[in-house]
Amino acid sequence: MAEINMPKLSDTMEEGTIVEWKKKSGDEVKTGEVLAEVESDKATFDLEAEADGVLQILVDQGVPAKIGAPIARIGEAGAEAPAPKAKPKEPETPTTVAAEPAPAQKPAPPREAPKEKAAPARQQTQDGQQDGREIKASPLARRLAEEMGVDLASLKGSGPEGRIVKEDVIAAGGSRPKSGRRRPMPTTERAAGPDVEVVEPTRMQATIARRMAESKSTVPEFQVTVEARVDLAVSLRQQLKDSVPGAEKVTMTDFLVRACALALRKFPEVNSSWVDGKFQRKRAVNIGLAVAPSQGMGLLVPVVHDADIKDLIQISIESRQVIERARSGRPGEGDLTGATFSISNLGMFGVDEFTAIINPPEAAILAVGVEDGRIVPGKVMRMTLSVDHRVFYGATAAQFMAEVKRLIENPVTLLVSGS
Repeated sequence: MAEINMPKLSDTMEEGTIVEWKKKSGDEVKTGEVLAEVESDKATFDLEAEADGVLQILVDQGVPAKIGAPIARIGEAGAEAPAPKAKPKEPETPTTVAAEPAPAQKPAPPREAPKEKAAPARQQTQDGQQDGREIKASPLARRLAEEMGVDLASLKGSGPEGRIVKEDVIAAGGSRPKSGRRRPMPTTERAAGPDVEVVEPTRMQATIARRMAESKSTVPEFQVTVEARVDLAVSLRQQLKDSVPGAEKVTMTDFLVRACALALRKFPEVNSSWVDGKFQRKRAVNIGLAVAPSQGMGLLVPVVHDADIKDLIQISIESRQVIERARSGRPGEGDLTGATFSISNLGMFGVDEFTAIINPPEAAILAVGVEDGRIVPGKVMRMTLSVDHRVFYGATAAQFMAEVKRLIENPVTLLVSGS
């Protein structure tokens, strides 16, 4: 019998929640089939079967499970499935209009009462049914539809068995007006409701808030800023796109990953951590890329592993792959773990310069104000390094940034191994 445990998908993940089981206890499953949709502090991802057999669910959807805890088993046909761990009951709060139960002394007629109670089900469009017809949609599509004011009942799903996926909702949201409650209010009126809206953070947002507060309160940091001219980098990038197969999508961020990886190899103090009162110098150079999720608020940091031994095109391909997997909610093993240094680029939002918060246990993060789509010869790129002062000091930070600047301003060095 194969046991399925809650996987650890990121360095900060402590528990996960089953958003939806795609299979039921007693269902036969095949290796590679999607069993459930799981939410972590970083993303929502698909959990796949690792063996053939009959599924036995141990943890019900909506119930958090610690990393490594068993959530299901795959056994032989005929095995008795244990009752899943149920979500604690919460007080029932009616969300739709329902018929009043008939008084005890006046029981409702056996045929008419069910008809009266079934009528309000036609009002349910987001909760799974419309006029008695089940609406198949992923949890992500449901949440997105609610945010965008899209009626799921009006969509035709493009997923398996007509299932509505997030792409269907996004396509509909961009081509039709949003629902009434999302329609802009007249400028002369204020929307009805309380003066302050209290919004519960997602698991990702709560984790980010906790870790960033810990970073600012426990890490003695300082910043170093340099400017680099990108004339030659812009020119080289265009030459690569025009003449080298596979280099069509190389970005300035890829140049930065390569430059930082080589500089980290030269200054191993920067590729270190402060843990339990000791220095930990990392052998691997793994660059984290801070990016926004495809929908909603939050922060993802997919990782390009061993960036110092990969060429510019390899870095470009791998960075796109890990970012796309993370944003789609299907990160691979290691995609969100193991970073030893991070880069955050807000240039695409028109930011020229900013300071990023260190993500412990990393000792530094590079904040960059440069936009890939608008870089032109003569443009100056500003880079600010935030440093954990416990791990290394001002002179090392200055030398590291001087090396990154040298590599970016002489980008041909990024094409040569051992630069």
